[in-house]
Amino acid sequence: MTRLELTILGIVREKPRHAYDVEKVIVEKGIRDRLNIGFSTIYSTLKKMEKNSWLESQYKPQERLPGRRVYTITHKGRQLLVEDLKKALSLPQREQSLLETGLSFGEYLSQEEMKEALSLYDSELSRLIQKKIGEITHFKNPGVIERALLMRPLSLWQAERKWIRELLALL
Repeated sequence: MTRLELTILGIVREKPRHAYDVEKVIVEKGIRDRLNIGFSTIYSTLKKMEKNSWLESQYKPQERLPGRRVYTITHKGRQLLVEDLKKALSLPQREQSLLETGLSFGEYLSQEEMKEALSLYDSELSRLIQKKIGEITHFKNPGVIERALLMRPLSLWQAERKWIRELLALL
């Protein structure tokens, strides 16, 4: 199951939703920062999930507006959600990084080009860290999980910035 499918199952598990409502929850919960998804991708994924019997839908007409297709999680979808949530929380996963690809072929750059590129990377990490700190300070009394979701990228970026700076010192 993809991260988007798992996300959609979690959102629809809360209550039945139409595609636009799923999109709205993704934005409100800050999930868009963690998943690179567009509205058309959500719509096509909902259809695929319905075809796989993870969701079912019902057309709901509206007065003076176009009708909407409302999605509900199925028994099979609930089972898959629980199984995949357990997997997601118990198995560390390694994200592939464009940085690692760049380092793998860094021999094609001069040492100065490598340092310049990594310095730009360091600057971007610093910008992201400051932005995240700003987001965290504006959050009013986050719960434990909300705080963990806010802090995780910050912790990872800080560790990566430390690693980048150590690499730059060696070059």
